[in-house]
Amino acid sequence: MQPVLRSLNLLEALNAAGTATLARLHEETGLPKPTLVRLLDTMIAAGYVRRVSRMAGYTLTERVLRLSSGYRHGDLVVEAARPFLSALTAEHKWPMGLATLDKDAMLVRLSTRHESPFAMDPDWLNRRLAILVSALGRAYIAFCPEEERRVLLTLLRHSKSKMNAVARDEKYVATMVEGIRKRGYATTAPVRGDPAMGLALPVMLGERVAACINMRYIGSAVREAEAVERYLPALQRTAAAIAANLEERSTAS
Repeated sequence: MQPVLRSLNLLEALNAAGTATLARLHEETGLPKPTLVRLLDTMIAAGYVRRVSRMAGYTLTERVLRLSSGYRHGDLVVEAARPFLSALTAEHKWPMGLATLDKDAMLVRLSTRHESPFAMDPDWLNRRLAILVSALGRAYIAFCPEEERRVLLTLLRHSKSKMNAVARDEKYVATMVEGIRKRGYATTAPVRGDPAMGLALPVMLGERVAACINMRYIGSAVREAEAVERYLPALQRTAAAIAANLEERSTAS
């Protein structure tokens, strides 16, 4: 495994440097120069690295883009959020979730339900949730840019799904969006037979909603006002921390 790890370490060093001499790569990676030469020769033969000149050193080729072609921005959001959501579940015990927009629904990309002693929901990971019913979707549509909201509502109004029928009630939607924006968070629409409620808010990157996070709690055990008082500040700090981590990761990549 060591040659693989060394190769990845070398790729990261070249990516950060742009162009680097053997001496600089030795300094950045701590790898012996003979080892670096062997790895670089292998990568040159494979088409991932190019030798610029004796003085300038080495640089990556466009072939390395193939290594990231299957990695989506949503994956970056998940990795940026994972430690913060796990920490929140460890502290407050309720399960946390993260979802990103998937056309006309929210796709659950991360859940800590297996880390929570109080999780009552089925496993929603990689499943789609109705935007105007789920707390995650309501948070998204309330805080996304106005033009994006207009397009989304048009899609929902023309949807054949019963879960999206409420989108045709423009007054209801406008009131809902205004209320969520005023409060700073969204809640789940009441669903018969579902004991859990969601408290959700967006992870903002500038004016854009990168994702939404929520905490699922048992409505009969914690009233909404109590949940807001207890957990909203922690959720707000978590959303801000995820946004900062995501921005840092995006810049680095």
